[in-house]
Amino acid sequence: MNETCLDAHIHLWEYCLFHALPSLASSSCLEEIESVMRGDTRGEWLLGVNFNQESIEEKQIPDRFLLDRWFGDKPAVIVRSCLHLMIMNSQAMQRLGVYQESGLFLEADVFAMLNRLLPELPCHPRDIVERGWRQLQAEGYRRVIDMAMDKAKRGLFYQPDFYTVDWDLLDEALGFKIFLDGSLGARSAALNAPYSDSPGSSGCLNYEDQALQRLIGRVHQRGKPVSCHAIGDRAVAQFLRVIKTTRHPLDRLEHVQVATLAQLDEIARLDIAVCIQPCASGELSWARQRVGEARLPSSYAWNLMRERGIRLLAGTDAPVDRVSPYYAAQLADRQEGSHHLDYQYVIDLFSQSNWDFYGWEPGSASQVI
Repeated sequence: MNETCLDAHIHLWEYCLFHALPSLASSSCLEEIESVMRGDTRGEWLLGVNFNQESIEEKQIPDRFLLDRWFGDKPAVIVRSCLHLMIMNSQAMQRLGVYQESGLFLEADVFAMLNRLLPELPCHPRDIVERGWRQLQAEGYRRVIDMAMDKAKRGLFYQPDFYTVDWDLLDEALGFKIFLDGSLGARSAALNAPYSDSPGSSGCLNYEDQALQRLIGRVHQRGKPVSCHAIGDRAVAQFLRVIKTTRHPLDRLEHVQVATLAQLDEIARLDIAVCIQPCASGELSWARQRVGEARLPSSYAWNLMRERGIRLLAGTDAPVDRVSPYYAAQLADRQEGSHHLDYQYVIDLFSQSNWDFYGWEPGSASQVI
């Protein structure tokens, strides 16, 4: 096993947390989800993570009414695997002082609610971090880059490498993280044309162009780069429009799961690094329903990016997906055509390319704990 890997895109606290909570990833139906959550008796709250409606028989996202029926007065929370959707029952919302009729919370609200759950966890946050970091080391990682650090989580780690969503942490951070859109799983990724399996929806952008330009400009004025989450082709288009007006050599684009060929050519021309998640190749079985056959060849198109000379970095996006770089390499190697990357090429992204981008010596360790 190569023990000098660097994960260039992980949600470190969420990975550690999800590693400590009941996982719904193997549940095949709603009944099993209820059983898994009810079976965790370590605390008053019932928590389930790594939920994916595409993996269960009903293809259904539970709402607060279903969770109320299942769990009554016990506070209950389900977090989707993409980290862009959370479902709470009435008791959980009452305890946290928030409310949505459906119990569904999206995007930044998910990270905020996870932070507010800290006092309710069944074990101490520091213990959760230490166990999670040991697991990452066992997977071959010497260093990781957290992609959404804020003040609520910063105190849980010693000297992590991170991009921040909190302006007050920018001086310490590698750069500033900006979420331009959501996820394909939650149908909140911004697409140029409607979702093939939901014609009334095309997702949404989180910023107007002018507001995004001002934000990125402020970050660059502080001498820091941005890392922009862009899953849909409409979000990629917005990034390309805005980044032409203000640049930093270490600006990064994250994910790029749906793009046009012209956009890939422009990314290459502008010499913008793209951090891909090869493990996301496992989503192709259901993502093709979201984007349709016409858009599929340029979706999850790692090989097209490589052929065009785009500088690629690699992350796992854990806990959105499995944290192993070897699992990611196997998945990408099994794909064909535009979706394929050779196994060794992916391992080299984790063990060499990620380090080179930052000028770090391969194998130099993070001081997370």
